[in-house]
Amino acid sequence: MSAEKIIEQIKKDSEKEVKHIKQEAEKQAKAIIESAKDKAKLEAEKILKNGINQSENLKKILLSKASQDVKKEIMNAKEKIIENCFTKAHHELSILKGEKYEKIVRKLIKDGQEKLGRKCIVLTTRDADKKIARDLGINIVGTIESSGGIILKSTDEKIILDHTFDGILKREKDKIRIKVGSLLFS
Repeated sequence: MSAEKIIEQIKKDSEKEVKHIKQEAEKQAKAIIESAKDKAKLEAEKILKNGINQSENLKKILLSKASQDVKKEIMNAKEKIIENCFTKAHHELSILKGEKYEKIVRKLIKDGQEKLGRKCIVLTTRDADKKIARDLGINIVGTIESSGGIILKSTDEKIILDHTFDGILKREKDKIRIKVGSLLFS
C-alpha cells in the first residue's frame, strides 16, 4: 500500500472514529439532559407540592384564627347584651316604688328574720324601708347608700345579711348571667 492510501485510510478511520465519538458524546449528552430534565421535573413537582402543602396549612391556620375571632366577637357581643340586661335590671330595681317595692322588702326582712332570729337590727336605704321595719318591730340603726333593699344584722352584729339590691345582684350575678344567656341565646 502506498503512503497516500495509508494516509487516506488513516484519515477515513479517524473520521469514522471522530463520528463515532461524536455520536457517543451526543448520546451521552442527550441522556444527561434527559436525566437532568427528569430530576428538574421531580424537583419542581416536589417544590410545587411543598408550596401547596404550605399554602393549605396557612389556609387552615387563617381559617381557624378567623373562626376563633368570630367566636370571640360573638361572645363579646353576647356579654355586652347580658351586661346591658344587668344595667337595665339594676335601674328598674332602683326606681321600683310603692306596693311592689314594699312587698320585696318585707320578703327580704322576713327571710333575714328566719336566718337571724326575730331579734335583729336593720340598716335601710329608703324611707319606705324604715316604715316597713317599724311595722315589723325591727330596730333601725342607720341608713346606707344603695339602690334599694336593706342590710340585716344579728343583735350582736356578728352576722350580717346584705339584702340590698346591689348586694343581691352582685352575689347572684353568675347564676343570673347563665339564666339570661340561656334565655337570650338558646
